[in-house]
Amino acid sequence: MTFIEIYDRIIPLWGDLIDFSDGSTIDIPETTPTNNDHFRSNTFSRLWDNVEETVGHEDTFDDLMVWTMYQVFHTYAKRLFRQGVFVLNPKAVNKKEMEEQYFTNLNEESWKAELSVYERTVE
Repeated sequence: MTFIEIYDRIIPLWGDLIDFSDGSTIDIPETTPTNNDHFRSNTFSRLWDNVEETVGHEDTFDDLMVWTMYQVFHTYAKRLFRQGVFVLNPKAVNKKEMEEQYFTNLNEESWKAELSVYERTVE
C-alpha cells in the first residue's frame, strides 16, 4: 500500500476548505514547555467526526490516514487562527509533511502489520 493511494482516497472527504472560524485557544498551565495552549474548533471537530464516520474502521490504512490528517490540519489551523486566518485548504498542505506524520504514526507498536506492507511514496 502506498501513501499516495491512501491519501488520494481520504483527502476529498475533507472538502475544499476546513472552517475553524469558531475556534478558541485556552492556556493550559503545566503542559509541555513549548506548547502551553490548546486550540479547539467545534466546526473542525465535527468535520473530523464526519470523515471518521464515512471512512469507518475496517480499512486500517484509511483509518490511520484520517487521524494523521486531523493531526496535521489541526497544527495548521492553530497557527493560522493565531494569524487571523480561519480556513484551510486541506489540499494545500505539503504531502511530504503529511507522509512523515503518517509514517511516524505507523511506527507505533499497534501498526506493525501495516508498516510491513507500506510504501513511502509521495508522488
